[in-house]
Amino acid sequence: MDFEDQKSLYHKRYSENPRAYEEISDILTEAREMFDADKMAENPGTDLGQAWRAWKGKNFERLVHYIVSNMIENSGLPLKVVSGSALERKRIDNELGKVKRNVLVDFGVHGYFVPDADIVVYSLSDGRVIAIISCKITLRERIAHSGFWKLRLREDCNTRHIRVLFVTPDEDGTLVSEKTNKSKAIALSELDGAYVLRGDMVQQPGLMALDSIVEELRKCL
Repeated sequence: MDFEDQKSLYHKRYSENPRAYEEISDILTEAREMFDADKMAENPGTDLGQAWRAWKGKNFERLVHYIVSNMIENSGLPLKVVSGSALERKRIDNELGKVKRNVLVDFGVHGYFVPDADIVVYSLSDGRVIAIISCKITLRERIAHSGFWKLRLREDCNTRHIRVLFVTPDEDGTLVSEKTNKSKAIALSELDGAYVLRGDMVQQPGLMALDSIVEELRKCL
């Protein structure tokens, strides 16, 4: 089971439903069956739970990257998507070097650092960073982290325009619940948008379906 297999599961659903991103949790459930079978065949002693959690988080991020990149390309917006980890590499080309400089956060005497971001969206014309996106299965996973980076970006006139967005299938139901806990409060008050990959999500200010992300990025331009 690899990312190409997961893409195939997504495209199978997408051929029947253009909002297949709302079914990502179901896609991951399908992928789990294939993943377990492959791992057991390779090594019967594998801790399937631990191995799956690592694979699930990584490949959920990759799938969101793939979907958002396609949305931007189909919209005709002059934007490009890159993984945050690509900016952390020691050797990067001139284009990404410019992007990296445009997103660095100043920690004074301690130096400059790239914010924790799964996905970075930037302008093709000048490398200006438009948004950073965190992709997490549930809000419990580092939502406060995203809020922290939003505050640090806001403090600098060179980065305060950067949107901080959060994409999640909300598998624990935090965002779709009528109740508001700490994680939901952070998402709705500190971030620039939370995108929920569920069909039962009711849109409201700060809480949107993923196809709304294109319009949000268009406003940034």
